[in-house]
Amino acid sequence: MKKRGGFTLVELAIVLVIVGIIIGFILKGQELIRNSQIKRTHRMYLELVATFYSYQDRYGKLPGDDNRVSLRWNLDPANNGDGDGRIESANPYDLDFNCTDTTNTEECKVWQHLRLSELIGGTGRSNPTNVFGGSVAVGYITLQGLPFHWIGFEGVPSDIARDIDLKYDDGIYNTGWIRARNDYILTTGTNTLYFKFK
Repeated sequence: MKKRGGFTLVELAIVLVIVGIIIGFILKGQELIRNSQIKRTHRMYLELVATFYSYQDRYGKLPGDDNRVSLRWNLDPANNGDGDGRIESANPYDLDFNCTDTTNTEECKVWQHLRLSELIGGTGRSNPTNVFGGSVAVGYITLQGLPFHWIGFEGVPSDIARDIDLKYDDGIYNTGWIRARNDYILTTGTNTLYFKFK
């Protein structure tokens, strides 16, 4: 009789251990990526707040609301804000995540003013993007009953939005200084995350 070759129990055990180690590295890598996305989103919020305050320190007005832009950069007065201390939105209950160069609202002029002052890159009034590729918007709106300046991040995976809220605030989608458009538990896919800033 010919002896058949095969794996011994020891060899199978070694293969299973190696597969287990590889799966462990993959899962740990996914956790590191997720934590990095959470931190990068929060850091982008902090950087934007610092940028808004830098503009205000330099020119005495919030970007978008600045009523002296036309004099400072020799532009048409239509590029000015009204100087009332609020970055008004066309919709008092949500932000504009689709600004274009022809959108004539203070919440879209924010990006133009920041770019003219060279505090952010690019040209025009279009919204910058966040870590997840969605738009970023800012304005004075009444969000879930609270009138305030809010910075919004569109297209954030709902489970990551929940984790950001849990890590930096209260974890409830409609209270605190971090909020979401929709309930974290009931929303699959993406959500819109809002940070209160002024």
